[in-house]
Amino acid sequence: MPLFNKLYKYFFKNKTKTIFLIDILYMKDINAVYGFENGNFIIKQLYKLLDSNIRSQILFELEKNLYIEVRNSHVDVFNLIIYEELSKIEVIEIKNIIFNTIISHQFSLLDSDLTIDIDVTLGSSKGKDEKLQIYAEKALHNAKMNYINFMYYDPKLYKTHFENEELLSILRENIEKKTVEPFFQAIQDNKTKEIVKYEALMRIYDKDGEILMPAVFINKSRKYRLFNKLMEVMILKVLDYIKKYKIFVSINLDYSDIINPSMKDLIIENIKNSNLGEYLTIEILESKKISNYYLVNDFIRDLKNYNVQIAIDDFGSGFSNYEHILNINTDYIKLDGSLIKKIDEEVYYNLVKSIVQFSKEQNIKVIAEFVSDLKILRYVKSLNIDYSQGYYISKPMKIEDIIGNR
Repeated sequence: MPLFNKLYKYFFKNKTKTIFLIDILYMKDINAVYGFENGNFIIKQLYKLLDSNIRSQILFELEKNLYIEVRNSHVDVFNLIIYEELSKIEVIEIKNIIFNTIISHQFSLLDSDLTIDIDVTLGSSKGKDEKLQIYAEKALHNAKMNYINFMYYDPKLYKTHFENEELLSILRENIEKKTVEPFFQAIQDNKTKEIVKYEALMRIYDKDGEILMPAVFINKSRKYRLFNKLMEVMILKVLDYIKKYKIFVSINLDYSDIINPSMKDLIIENIKNSNLGEYLTIEILESKKISNYYLVNDFIRDLKNYNVQIAIDDFGSGFSNYEHILNINTDYIKLDGSLIKKIDEEVYYNLVKSIVQFSKEQNIKVIAEFVSDLKILRYVKSLNIDYSQGYYISKPMKIEDIIGNR
């Protein structure tokens, strides 16, 4: 390696580089039709094309004296690493040079005057460390999966990945140290103005002791298959607080939680020899995922044996229909915030009115969520809705703050 290249590579060791992965498509077909020797011969020709012609074109296009490394990383995949942080425009220009030069080139065959062309897919990214290769491979994989010839992973995705790795570590730590904590948002009786129960909302802590909100970790924790473990910690704490302070609490579960036998077993095992069940409400998230009402009602029946109450959460969101009320033995419905926030508009007012009327006829209590100001509360009361929950009533609080205010 020339001294210039050695020095350039050394000084760029910890700086951002740009990588292009070039994958020969249908290499197995080429080997099958023309034999492995010709396949290897084509790979050698491609290496030479990248290392000479394409390298020269790139240097000419960039108008810079820099180091470009070419290597055959897999049998039919080449790495072309440019020791420079290229702009998005430059990345596209270089991609065009690589792609157009390769697909227009005629590759020779051994012992034959016949030439063939090849097709390639490219993946590109840029970064400073060993993850550069990983993300370029992800870009290449996604390009092939989507049947396109090129995909680029923006450096911002590195940040997302690192955040994901950090979040995974945080989730595990909260589970191991049992620092998952329920915050409690009050639910008010609209006639008496008394706080009659609380909804338990999951919170976890980052490594600096700061609270992470559900939007940051709930979906990711499900993806990482850790949500159930987080819920187990929270449910046990909720039941402990119920036992200690005799407060009425609701816990939100969705369909995937309900059909998980361990979740029901956990709850029943911890309430069966006490009267804790009468303090507990399970909120079932209204969802199109509910495909088996038998399983849902089996869950409900078993919990109701211990005086646990049931609510349908987020009723009225999106696809909503009355089938959920008719098919689920529920004690409450919680009106979705999207309806309550617009309750001052006639169409939403009338929609909420019809839901409330239907629920009353079925002897089901109604709770309005997202009651954020006095104006909304007045509309809610005018429809004879039983309970209200939202920031106007109370923000989610730690158990210490609730007990201290009692």
